[in-house]
Amino acid sequence: MDDMDDMDRARAALAAGAVTACLPYLTLKLNWLAGGHLGIPEGSPLRDGGAALWSVNALTVAMDATVLLLVLALVRPFGQRLPGLLLALPLWGAAGLLGPIAVAFPLQAVTGVLRSGGGSGDGDPGRLLEGWVWTLVYTGFTLQALALGGLFALYVRRRWGALLRSPLRTGATEGAAAWAAFAVAVLAVLPAAVSHTDFALDSGGAGDRRIVEATFAAYTVLAVLGTARLLHGGTPRRSRARLWPTLITAGTASAVLACWGGWLLLGSLSGGGRTVGQHDDRAAEWTYAAQLLAGLLFTALLARALRRRAAVRSARLRAAASRPATGRTGSPRPVTRQAGVPEAATHRAATPPAPTHRADAPRAATAQTATTPQAATAQAAATPRAAAGRAGGAGGGPQPGGTPAPRR
Repeated sequence: MDDMDDMDRARAALAAGAVTACLPYLTLKLNWLAGGHLGIPEGSPLRDGGAALWSVNALTVAMDATVLLLVLALVRPFGQRLPGLLLALPLWGAAGLLGPIAVAFPLQAVTGVLRSGGGSGDGDPGRLLEGWVWTLVYTGFTLQALALGGLFALYVRRRWGALLRSPLRTGATEGAAAWAAFAVAVLAVLPAAVSHTDFALDSGGAGDRRIVEATFAAYTVLAVLGTARLLHGGTPRRSRARLWPTLITAGTASAVLACWGGWLLLGSLSGGGRTVGQHDDRAAEWTYAAQLLAGLLFTALLARALRRRAAVRSARLRAAASRPATGRTGSPRPVTRQAGVPEAATHRAATPPAPTHRADAPRAATAQTATTPQAATAQAAATPRAAAGRAGGAGGGPQPGGTPAPRR
């Protein structure tokens, strides 16, 4: 009972944190949609973004409102009865969009402090937004990522905990079709990986930009390695490696590739990304599209492997439930044989003799008396032969006349 109370308190705290973290972003976006300019300095291109920027703001408001519904489903009992896909899709999207922010923004804050309060260049007045807007919004995004991650962990522990705690290695690898799709995904994400790595290693670039690009490059590597490790079941080993660390890492990294590839592609095609300085040339659009495709392929492969594992586990549970129980009262038990005792002797020893009626006693005695002379004659005739066998050799070899010697 105490454990359940602690879990309920943890859910309530995480839910309150997630909702609180959404409020600043929603407030700013609703102000901008209503025509306000809260946090937007004079001369910023965001003051005249047009219909494209307004549409992007409306979409982000809907996405952040979805987070509130998602929190409600993760903490209320009805959420346990919802179809898994209905919760998996928004959680996948939230992990993909918030994952890089939760890693890059704290690193940027730390490097900014080390540079003696340099801050983000994009947040300087006269550029896009006021400096406090970047700090407030990205702090809220980071808290959202942490709160949703905690709520998701508590949710899957109750609903799919047994499956996620299963061993990572199953002893069976995926087929040729899965590995072919994996190869296509690797080739598709290669241009994005090269681009992220090039910007991250550019010594002349801004420090914040290099941190962001390095984060995306790291997620790309994690998506490739994590998916490959999950597809290769390998030979079962006596290790404590479980499914959930690899699945969560590869799933989050794949979501980052797909969601950010799709978001950048949408911004480039709509023209809204040009307002915030996004590259929107033809080569960049092809790179975004390839990254989106790679992320979707990685995610599909992970979902396929997870579904197969769940099906195998369900089949094993059904087989164990339908297997007849043994050793219960009233069930037949096999007769245990004694070492060195023939089966017939064991059967005679285990079978009780039939009771003899008192009226049959004289008849049995008469039969025994009638057969006594014949038995004595047979015993007397066999005595010289047995003696000859003992004299013929102690090894029990063949005797004259073809009669085998009895073994001791």
